[in-house]
Amino acid sequence: MGYRKFYVLSICICLQVTGLTAQVQDGPYYLSLKREVLYTGSGFVGTVGAFFLHKRLPTLTAGELELPKLSRFDQMGLGNYSQKARDFSNQTLFTTLGLPVLFLAGKKSRRDISTIGFLYIETMLINQGITDLVKVGALRPRPYLFEEGFPGTTVLSGNDRSSFFSGHTSSAATASFFTARVFADYYPDSKLKPYVWGMAAALPALTGYLRIRAGRHYPSDVLAGYLVGGAVGYLIPTLHKKKPKGKKLAIAPSMGGVYLNYRF
Repeated sequence: MGYRKFYVLSICICLQVTGLTAQVQDGPYYLSLKREVLYTGSGFVGTVGAFFLHKRLPTLTAGELELPKLSRFDQMGLGNYSQKARDFSNQTLFTTLGLPVLFLAGKKSRRDISTIGFLYIETMLINQGITDLVKVGALRPRPYLFEEGFPGTTVLSGNDRSSFFSGHTSSAATASFFTARVFADYYPDSKLKPYVWGMAAALPALTGYLRIRAGRHYPSDVLAGYLVGGAVGYLIPTLHKKKPKGKKLAIAPSMGGVYLNYRF
């Protein structure tokens, strides 16, 4: 998808702006060069690797597909094809992807916007790598391929067999839960926190529902994408949180005996 190129370009920009080895990081997060290279590198390798694996898939036509065995839950994904729902799902996705821009409105978060921006791109890239690798491993045909009247002679692309799991849902969940997690860390006493978390839960759920209505995914695709994306969006900022400065007791000899220093 087009926004993958946006991830890679943004990482390069954020690396220069953030200055990982030189920046004084006063916010709740700490960036280290070694860790960020590992995290961003793994996401990039996963995304690029999945791309080339997709290119190596054998040619297949729609008529050669067999309808997979579906649970009652996933059977709800059949019989749907709405272009309007598909277009709307794209709109809700890109709206959700833009949520971190709102951190420019807050004084505390605006001061650390380069750190937040880097973390966001890193988080999204990790999710994209996981999503793409799972898709190329599962090769689950999308529901619309089994609709009556779909031409059996149609040569399928790799995207036609990328139903599991939903990339729209996982990306929306990653962005929304990242936004909620970062907001809670910068503004722990804000009365808006319940609404922010509610928004984080609702937006990817809406995107996933629309993907089912569009005939692009089965319900289990959406559920898996929601859980994986939400976990990535929540965990990556959490893993970067600074350790709280605890109380430390220092003991040192002095000319008059023993010197005690208790730091809060």
